[in-house]
Amino acid sequence: MRDAAVERDLDLAWELLGAQPTHPKVAELAVRVLAAEPERNSALMALGNHRHARGELDEARRLFLQVAGRRDNWFTMAARSLRLLEQAEKNHDEALRWARVVLGEDHEDWHDWMELGDIQARSGEYEAGWRQLDEAVALCSRTAPDDLPKALEKRAEYLLASLAPPERFAAAAEEAIRADAANSWVGVLLGWAYLAQYRFDDAEQLGLRLLRENPTEDLLHSLVDTARTMQEILKKASDDDITLDDLRRTGALELAWQQLRDQKLGIDLTSALAALDDVLPDDLRATLRPGAELGEGEKVGSLAAQDLVTWHDGQEPGTGALWGLAEPFRLMSAAEILAMDAEIEADQEAHPDWPENEVWEQVMTDDAGAYLVAVAFGALVKRRPGQPDEPVAASMADWIWDRVAAFGGRDPRPAPRKPEQPPADLPDLPAVPGTSLTGDIATMYAALGVPEDAAAYAELRALFPVSSVRRSELEPDLPSTEGVYLVVLDGLVKKVTVEVAHCRSADRVIVGLDLHDHRGSVDAYVRANGAVPHNNWVNRATGEVTANYDLANHRLGLHWNHGKLTRISLSATD
Repeated sequence: MRDAAVERDLDLAWELLGAQPTHPKVAELAVRVLAAEPERNSALMALGNHRHARGELDEARRLFLQVAGRRDNWFTMAARSLRLLEQAEKNHDEALRWARVVLGEDHEDWHDWMELGDIQARSGEYEAGWRQLDEAVALCSRTAPDDLPKALEKRAEYLLASLAPPERFAAAAEEAIRADAANSWVGVLLGWAYLAQYRFDDAEQLGLRLLRENPTEDLLHSLVDTARTMQEILKKASDDDITLDDLRRTGALELAWQQLRDQKLGIDLTSALAALDDVLPDDLRATLRPGAELGEGEKVGSLAAQDLVTWHDGQEPGTGALWGLAEPFRLMSAAEILAMDAEIEADQEAHPDWPENEVWEQVMTDDAGAYLVAVAFGALVKRRPGQPDEPVAASMADWIWDRVAAFGGRDPRPAPRKPEQPPADLPDLPAVPGTSLTGDIATMYAALGVPEDAAAYAELRALFPVSSVRRSELEPDLPSTEGVYLVVLDGLVKKVTVEVAHCRSADRVIVGLDLHDHRGSVDAYVRANGAVPHNNWVNRATGEVTANYDLANHRLGLHWNHGKLTRISLSATD
């Protein structure tokens, strides 16, 4: 009778765990089983999963480790639970360790390989993780073809969670939709990813198809309306003197995609502000004013200012240091923002740092003439009079999440991208003379100033075989499928430019340079390896920032747009 009662309690505990994992009865039943049979691993696992669901992570970890330590047939399940727990806690090294432990026990389950890819990507090993997700899908197609729709959806979900660019997500989402046309959340996000790639016809057609299945979904109506609006704008472009590049420079569609993605993941600005509320230090909280009550139709901005002023309508002047950063920026109020907007609009010429044809919203000030400004693509920059904008954060939400983490709160974002490490067996590479910068840049350097019949020029052309050659700086760039441009003047090579987004080997131009890092980190890297700052300037028409360095009697140029490294150039200085 006792054995029957134990089994009944255990079965009920697992059944209740599946339906209501936080219900206190789960613990009561599991503890009762363990009182009768202390070595019963299935009861320990049920109790551990219950503790995990209730957020009692230390206790859950203890229980899972207890099971894993017994090395019986529950070991793999315990390892999977530890993998999940450590990933949720962003203990990436431990999560990776347990993911590999699981695969050491069972290397045939595509789910486990998919989880490994997810953990790798969220820990900052983006490319390796994304490749692993693809391999998990391939494994599923070979070993469990009936599960393929699920695997394709899971890959799309994990790509989204690791902030994959829209073009990468879109390709995966298209496969998921082909396998399961009824997958609504993937379809909605795919449509907005199309918009971010300026594929307006595809976005409209997908939106219309999904609306036939779900006619009340507001996001789908918005998707179709936006796609049609953009199509109309393009049709009238010649009359209104608007080009596709003009649209791209605003970053509006990319920002819409990012905001929708971030809302789905719970890392958007609204979520960040709610998390910050929970950890604000009392002295900082005391300086923040109550949220603004804006009237119907009143708007302070569409990037970040509106959310900020409705959260707290500014901060007392002179209290910015309480954020704990090097510079004392404080939140601006709606009245301050609107008054400044009106002042700029009234006399645009007197405010050259605030161009009329750019997207910007000032959100914080140091009360000494400098501002933190949300600009195109949602990036947050520091703007000082007469100086180029300096990148601060990828977005206002990222700035807030950084503060949440600094104040001891939980940060749900994926880890920053880790720089790709060169292979351990990479042979010694030649460096630019007088520096330690290695990679293709050494070949580029050697070719500068030589004629086209020189061996160094032949080596350069072998490195970039489909580069375009100009005979004058004034000639327009010829199309280059490789994204590499050479300038030859008076028979001598004068400049080599590499477009980061198009050149497949751009990451080899300077070995060890993270092309996806922020300007400050990139600047520090090239300086540490021998580049000497020369000057920098900003093109106010396009927003592009150029940072020039002296490099062994030549000029290295790093070109930035909206916080992203877009071009690397090397030129002769004479």
